Amino acid sequence: MQPHHHMERAGIRENGAEEWLCPSCGRQLLLRWPPEYQKLVLKPGDEDAAHTGATAGIQLGPIEVVQPGDAPTGPGSDWRRWLADNGIDWDGPAA
Repeated sequence: MQPHHHMERAGIRENGAEEWLCPSCGRQLLLRWPPEYQKLVLKPGDEDAAHTGATAGIQLGPIEVVQPGDAPTGPGSDWRRWLADNGIDWDGPAA
């Protein structure tokens, strides 16, 4: 399993790009969000690690990689019920 590193937002540049840093390996990025998405890697750090990051107190956990044949094909019953309650027929006819 690949290592997981959590990146932290270090600030926002004058041009609106966010600066993100990984305290574990030194990876450093500049990100600009849509509609003008841009990603610039300033320092690659550990390119074998899975890097995640979030703001507003949200934390992301490790990423699980599954083989295509092992991946679920659709939402489970709880999600299907939630979708139906919100007017989405997951198993309905294709458009």
